[in-house]
Amino acid sequence: MSDMKKTVDLLILGGLVGTMDPAYTTIPDGAIALDHGIIVEIGSRRELEDRYEAQTVVEASGRVVFPGLVISHTHMPSVVGHNMPVDFSKFHDFMDLLTKWWWPDIEDQTTPEDIYWTTLFASMKMLKAGTTCVGEMVEAPMALPGCLDASARALEEIGLRAVVAFEATERISQENGRLGIEENLRFVKERNTPASRIRGRFGLHTVDTCSPQMIQVVRQLAGENGAGIFIHVSEIPPSLTVATRGTTAVRLLDQLGCLGPDVLAVHCIHLDEEEMDLLAASDVKVAHTPMSNMLGGNGVSPIPDMLDRGITVSIGHDCFFTLDTFEYLRAAYLIHKVHRQNPGLVPPNQALEMVTSKGARALGLDAEVGSLEVGKRADLIVVKPQGPTPVIPATLMPFMVSDVNGRDVETVVVDGRVVVDQGRVVTVDEEKVTRRCIERSSALWRRAGAID
Repeated sequence: MSDMKKTVDLLILGGLVGTMDPAYTTIPDGAIALDHGIIVEIGSRRELEDRYEAQTVVEASGRVVFPGLVISHTHMPSVVGHNMPVDFSKFHDFMDLLTKWWWPDIEDQTTPEDIYWTTLFASMKMLKAGTTCVGEMVEAPMALPGCLDASARALEEIGLRAVVAFEATERISQENGRLGIEENLRFVKERNTPASRIRGRFGLHTVDTCSPQMIQVVRQLAGENGAGIFIHVSEIPPSLTVATRGTTAVRLLDQLGCLGPDVLAVHCIHLDEEEMDLLAASDVKVAHTPMSNMLGGNGVSPIPDMLDRGITVSIGHDCFFTLDTFEYLRAAYLIHKVHRQNPGLVPPNQALEMVTSKGARALGLDAEVGSLEVGKRADLIVVKPQGPTPVIPATLMPFMVSDVNGRDVETVVVDGRVVVDQGRVVTVDEEKVTRRCIERSSALWRRAGAID
């Protein structure tokens, strides 16, 4: 009888539930009860239908129910660089790309209004493709102060979960670096509450563009405020860092006392054995960005060696290409096999952990998201299989890695709220967001001299 049932906000009924919990529990014809943004029970459809009724019911028969995907490193305003008419023949290495294009034509041209509309667009695309949580690092040194408010406003409206930081740097001036630190500190103080879906961190560009003194100031502030640090590490050849800093990036961070479990080191391409041991001993988390590493011609990160050391590896994508996380997942799954000529490296379960449980751990959110478990926040996706073979518990992980694309995602729930329904974002006007993002990109391209 319905009067004997408990009423909850949302029921997901049917489907193959893949929890990504430590036991990789899967439940055929499963169900999930969600209330006040929390998972209250997971079990069989029959059991939960007997116990609950809901204001909203999502029918997931024939589908896969999976944790929302976590991308630990993004630069969402970077979508303005997609297909920008640039003569790439003048770039002969990654530093050329940065100094002759990215810094002057993208980062230094970005305004708060650009940040708002590009973040809405990137968030919209990521949500539609199943990403529910990101680690966002805003790169816009000329948009200080207040640029993180533009980012947060877009994230609040769209319904994405995020940990947000400004990429503080002294490449322009020490004063600009100070403003970047102050932007992060203000945001952290305002946003970091247990109930907040949008939280703050401290962001640093690199050891090459931030002085040792600046890095130590940020390390102290992050500790005092219980917030972590995002920093790009070893993206460029170590000889360049040795020439300016006297040692490599990881060794310098270790000497400065900056390594620790609340640090997310992004890229980590050019590492030796000792540096990987330092990261492992300090429980530093790593954001692996295989596709942007390819774009920059930077090399292949030694991810299998880091996984062997027990380092938490997550996936980031820099927003330089498609915003479909499944493509980045596949890149991470495949690139190490061909690079090491070993098909056994990075099996499906490890690849999926990078965008679920390990992605959440990299952002310090593993107690809240990253797997479907009772008591965690209700972030999940419903995927319609379109592959040629049956999806059963034994094939779920290979299927998610090999056969799913973002367009197969039908429903997305963040914090217990349906934000994507039948493949459409319900929180914003998709056509308006796309139109305004194109307008902002066009205006930036004109400021940069890329178009008339």
